Amino acid sequence: MNINTPSQGRIYANIAFVLADVLESCLLDANQNLRKENQEFKHESKREFNTAIASIRKIKSHINKCSENTQECFGDDSDTLYQTMLTLIDRCGEDDELMFKFYNYIKAFPSKLGMDINDSAFKYLIK
Repeated sequence: MNINTPSQGRIYANIAFVLADVLESCLLDANQNLRKENQEFKHESKREFNTAIASIRKIKSHINKCSENTQECFGDDSDTLYQTMLTLIDRCGEDDELMFKFYNYIKAFPSKLGMDINDSAFKYLIK
């Protein structure tokens, strides 16, 4: 591993912050699309939605303490991950075997961070 490669703990912490931002974007997009369809969150669901958004923003507030460049990189990482996820979901639909093919295609590239990636999520497809 390269001396400039962050620790596994730091990698996973960064992933958690990025996923929190992705989740916020997804929740806001879901709410916006549900409103367009006259099916927005109501009552308890709306309260839980607002609590989730507030909690995510609290978690993300730690990013505001970073440099402007780090904040921009964080936002870019979140946006690209979200778009990649949406594209993958759109292209695969409910076809788990196609999702596994995409996964294996990506996994064929060499690791940049030395992470231990396993296939356990796809164990029901591995023959």
